[in-house]
Amino acid sequence: MANGLYLRLSIADGDLGKENKDESNSIDNQRSLLVNFITDREDMSDEYIEYVDDGYSGTNFDRPAFKKMIEDAKARKIDTVIVKDFSRFGRDYIGVGDYLEQVFPLLGIRFISLNNNYDSKEYIGKTMGLDMAINNLVNNLYSKDISKKLKSALKVKWKNGKWTGSKPPFGYLKDEEHGCWKIDPVAGKYVRMIFDKAMEGCNTSQICYYMNEQKVPTPGKYNQMNGLLRQGNYKMPDKEVVWDTGMIRTILGRFEYTGALVMGRRHTVAVGSKVTRKTAERDVVIRKNINPPIITEEEYEVASASIMFMTKPEYRGAKDFLLKGKVRCGNCHRALAYTDGGIHPKIYCPHKAQAGRYSHCPEDAYPVSVIEGHIWYSLKRILRILDSVQRKSEEKYTDNSFTGKRQQRVLESELEKLKNERIHQYEAYAEGVLSREKYITVKKQLTEKIEKIQSEQKALASVIIEEERYRSRIRTAVQQLEVQIEREKLTKEIIDTMIDTVYVYDKKRIEVILKFDDVLQKVISEYTEGAKGA
Repeated sequence: MANGLYLRLSIADGDLGKENKDESNSIDNQRSLLVNFITDREDMSDEYIEYVDDGYSGTNFDRPAFKKMIEDAKARKIDTVIVKDFSRFGRDYIGVGDYLEQVFPLLGIRFISLNNNYDSKEYIGKTMGLDMAINNLVNNLYSKDISKKLKSALKVKWKNGKWTGSKPPFGYLKDEEHGCWKIDPVAGKYVRMIFDKAMEGCNTSQICYYMNEQKVPTPGKYNQMNGLLRQGNYKMPDKEVVWDTGMIRTILGRFEYTGALVMGRRHTVAVGSKVTRKTAERDVVIRKNINPPIITEEEYEVASASIMFMTKPEYRGAKDFLLKGKVRCGNCHRALAYTDGGIHPKIYCPHKAQAGRYSHCPEDAYPVSVIEGHIWYSLKRILRILDSVQRKSEEKYTDNSFTGKRQQRVLESELEKLKNERIHQYEAYAEGVLSREKYITVKKQLTEKIEKIQSEQKALASVIIEEERYRSRIRTAVQQLEVQIEREKLTKEIIDTMIDTVYVYDKKRIEVILKFDDVLQKVISEYTEGAKGA
C-alpha cells in the first residue's frame, strides 16, 4: 500500500508567520520534506498519495483533502499518514488525539509527524505521551490566540469603514476602484420597489405577489443571470425559484440600503466551529454614509415599521420532531415545516406558505402520523426483501463455498506440480541433460503457466472475499432492521440510521429513500425488478 502525505496551509492560522514571510510551512516546503523522508527510508514504500488542503484552517477537520485521505484509509489505499508536524494535521488537540489514539489504530494506519519525532509504531498499546499532548494543546491555544487577533483586526477595519465581506447585498455591486459599493442600476431599482411598496402599507405577502406578478427575478436568480455567482446550484426546480415573504422581510430589514456599513451581525460560537449566533445589537459595528444610499434612513424606518408588528411565520421544526430535516417537499425539495397541532401535529411546505399561488407545491398539511406510517411500512418491506435475499445468499454461498474450495485445491495441486517440474528441469540442466537454450525455453513456459494459475487463484480469492462482503452487508442490515422493528415504534436512532430522505408529493405519493450503501441499494433494486418480472 501507499503512504499518505498530508499537507496543509492556512494564512488564517498564522501558518506563514508575520507578514506572510515565513516560507517554512509553505506547501512546497512540506512536500519536499515528506517526499525526501520516505525516499531515504528503506523500510517504507516509495509510493505515495498526496493530499493538499491549501487555505483551510486546522481548527476543524472539515477539509476536502483530509476527508479524501480518511476515505482512502478506510478503503485500504494507504497504510501510513505522514505530516510535517502536528499543527499541519490539525490544531484541535482533542480531535488530533482522537485520530491518533482511536481512529487510526482501528484502521491500522501508522501515523508519523516528522518535526515532533512521533511514530505511532513506537506507541502501540500506549497513549501518545504527555509531551505530545502538550504539543497539541499548544497548537490549539495558538489557534485560539490567532483567532482573537484576527477578530480584533477585523473590528478595527470595520470601525474605519472598511468592508470585509464576500459580496455586497442585493442591489449593490463591488466598486473595485474605491473599495466600497456602488448601486446596481437594475437590482437597485428592485430594492427601491420593495421599500416603496412597504411604505404604501403593503405587507410582505402583498409585496411578494407584486414582485412575482412583475416577473422580477429573485436575488439568487438575478445574480446567476448576470454572472455574479460562481455557479447556480439551486436545489429546487427552476420554476419554483420565485419571491417569497422571507426574501422580502430580509431586504426590508437591511440597514445597509441607507448607505451604511453593518458588520459583525453573527459570530462563531467557538474557534473552528461552523455554528454561528446572532451578535448582541450593542456589539454590531455600524458606520453610516460609507456607500451611496438606495433609500434614506427615514424611508428605512417607515418601511420597517410597516412590517414590525406582523407575525413572523415559524418555519423551523420543533426540537422533538423525529423527522426534522428528513422530510422534504417533492416539488421544491425544501424541508417541510412542523406545526404542533396538539395530539395531531402536521407538516407542510414552507415555500408554498411563503410564495403563495406562485408556487406549484401542494398546500396541504400532512399528519405526521401518516408520514411515519409510510416509513414504517417501507422499513418492514425492506426487511422482508433483505431477509429473503439473505436466505438465498446463504444457500448459494454453501454451494459456492464447496465449489470454491474444490477449485482452490485443484489450483494448488496444479501449482505444486508446475513448481516441482520447474525444479526438475533446473536439475536436468545442472546435470547437463538439458542444453541452456532448451532449459530457458521450458522454464519460460512453466513460469507462464505458474503465473496464470497464481492469477486465477487471486481472482478466485477476490470473488470469495467479495461474496463474503456482500453477505456481511446483508446480514448486518437485516440484524439492524430486526432490532429496530422489534421496538414497534419509530425512534431517533431508526431515523438517523435508516432514513436518508422522505419526499412528499401529495397525499397519495410519498417516497422514502433509505440510507443504504451501494451494495444494498443494488440488492434491493435487483430484487424489486425481479419481482416485477415474475
